[in-house]
Amino acid sequence: MIDEREGAGFFLNVPEKLDDPFPDLAYFRENKPVFYYEPLEQWFVFEYEAVSGMFSDPRLSADRMKGFVDAAPEEVRGELRKAAPYLEKFVLFLDDPDHKRIRRFLHQGFNAGVIRNLRAQIQEIADELLDRVQDQGHMDVSEDYGFLLPAYVLSDFMGFLKEDRARVLQWSLDFISFFNVVPITIETSHDMARSVTEMVEYTKRLLAERREEPKKDFLGVLATAQDAGVTEDEIVSNAMLLLLAGHVAPRNLVGNVVYLLLTHPDQFDRLRAEPELLRNAIEETLRYEPPVTLIPRIALEDFELDGETISAGQIVQFSIASANRDAARFPDPNRFDITRQPGRTMSFGHGVHGCLGALLAMEEASITLETLFRRMPDLKLDESREIEWYRNAANRGPSKLPIVF
Repeated sequence: MIDEREGAGFFLNVPEKLDDPFPDLAYFRENKPVFYYEPLEQWFVFEYEAVSGMFSDPRLSADRMKGFVDAAPEEVRGELRKAAPYLEKFVLFLDDPDHKRIRRFLHQGFNAGVIRNLRAQIQEIADELLDRVQDQGHMDVSEDYGFLLPAYVLSDFMGFLKEDRARVLQWSLDFISFFNVVPITIETSHDMARSVTEMVEYTKRLLAERREEPKKDFLGVLATAQDAGVTEDEIVSNAMLLLLAGHVAPRNLVGNVVYLLLTHPDQFDRLRAEPELLRNAIEETLRYEPPVTLIPRIALEDFELDGETISAGQIVQFSIASANRDAARFPDPNRFDITRQPGRTMSFGHGVHGCLGALLAMEEASITLETLFRRMPDLKLDESREIEWYRNAANRGPSKLPIVF
């Protein structure tokens, strides 16, 4: 039995439970849908309807950078406060009207038309990466493909130099670790603060170059946008955000799709027979194994939720992994079924703060997986090598997924 008062059985308190937190999530969803986890002094919300509604709840704020700084070890808070002015301008940390103003600006260089025009580039990079391993008969879906492809696509789209791709990847990992490893550590804080400094200098230099010599890449569009109503620091911050947010989650998504299909051979056989189900398979993976499992907000005022009192300033975590397996929304939620009619999962957020990169993520995943399954139709897990998982409080996906073909 889970000790509700102490949270002793809560998956965050038992690291090995991160491999399969779903029984715990079901327990809390059914018995304690709003739960205060004392070790972190944070609230968790588990039901689909509550999570969906709270994305647009005016009593909650996306402006949570101060919460991250306060939650970090005291000896690194000074470093983080120097980085915070850039992080605070991330559009995902802003409330309206600033959120609406900056998001509208970003759409000038990052909209559906732009993403459609990226298809050929995504396809080229997918084929380039598979060409490297085609003759080997084996590969790591996560390391060799799922992580590199979105990193390369975004770096080229932004206008970053190809020779700097390795630096971009490291910056991304430093940010992901800081925001998603719970609790925040001294090491992740140091690494993230250093990466902020390096990325700000790098991006400002490229923006200056674009103003001198305009280009049609993303930074070029932002650098020359007229009457934008945004500052250079806001441009730098959100260029940084788009680049960093688009690496680990797409890798998790691609890896999760491949893993689930290979471990559910009936579903993989169905996909082979009906390739048009690929989009459904991606949607079902987003529901069943979301690449991002928690999204936090900050309470702006005291309020009651399901009989519990949430106080102003407290962090409220939306459990995406739990909401996506709520039987009240998704019948037979613990069954992986690529023929399931897509429902509105919470995997890309909801409402005005829905993921800005959702269209790109779906386009990348579709092309990445279609190319993989077409070129390597007989792929299977490499049983001679172990799968390694990237599973922490907020992420789920294989960091190493070896296959043979």
